[in-house]
Amino acid sequence: MVESVTGRDLVRRKRRTKSAIAAWGLLGPALLLILLLRLVPMLMAVGLSFTDTNFTSTAAAQFVGLQNYATVLGSEDFQSALVVTVAIVLPALVLEMGIGLAIALWLNRPTAGRKAARAVMLVPYLLVPVVIGNFFRMFFSAQFGQLNYYLALLGLDPHAWLTDTGTVRWAVVGMEVWHTTPFVALVTLAGLMGLSKDVMEAALVDGANAWQRFTHILLPALLPILGAVLVLRGMDAIQLFDEVYVLTGGGPGRETSVINLYLYQFGFRQFRMGETSSAITLLMGAIIMVALIVTVIRRLNEAKAVRR
Repeated sequence: MVESVTGRDLVRRKRRTKSAIAAWGLLGPALLLILLLRLVPMLMAVGLSFTDTNFTSTAAAQFVGLQNYATVLGSEDFQSALVVTVAIVLPALVLEMGIGLAIALWLNRPTAGRKAARAVMLVPYLLVPVVIGNFFRMFFSAQFGQLNYYLALLGLDPHAWLTDTGTVRWAVVGMEVWHTTPFVALVTLAGLMGLSKDVMEAALVDGANAWQRFTHILLPALLPILGAVLVLRGMDAIQLFDEVYVLTGGGPGRETSVINLYLYQFGFRQFRMGETSSAITLLMGAIIMVALIVTVIRRLNEAKAVRR
């Protein structure tokens, strides 16, 4: 009996080994590609950040230590780019999460045409950022824009949305919300569809109204998913570049000059790769820190929920 059990264990181990080899064989090329395209450039950027590399100079790069980091952190352009990025990203994230959650709740209801609505809603997220930037540049055009056309139908005066410092950031926020809200909605909808209906039915039998079911059942159950979506969207929103470059070019002045536009100007116009690499390293470090903090908070909340 012992020998037969041992034999079965050996067969199972061989099958698991073969499965693991097959899995790594399939994943290996993709992981190698990610390593080459992601990790290697990141390490190169970290290395360049400690040198005075400048592609417009024929002199050999010299090691300068933390001088580039001090220069970048003391730069008014870098500080302004950070402020602009936060001023655009924060309201965009708040609106995306709120609107995406509302759309997910609506699509989760047994209404006619919801399958078609899911497919159509995904279209903005699949469009190329440059196309979106050009579309909204025409939409917000002071002379020929659709927005001013509809305002004229209502008897309102046209407005220069992209040259007014009071509205240009909100134009960028609106563009970003339109582009990425479908991602938030679909991921949240997937979480809603995975929740058990028994709990909702029991709450309905107990007399809980719609608001009570949402705040005491749905929202707590969706918090891990919403937290993950928030981290992903936050990391992606900080990298905002294409749409802003096409829509405003960072103007008027520096009103929409986000951090990636700053990096583009220093790296690909002035070719100051040492300072640019130090700014990229700081940005990567900030993104990693935010992701770690959110992950730790989420794990602590999950641990508290399990203890209860």
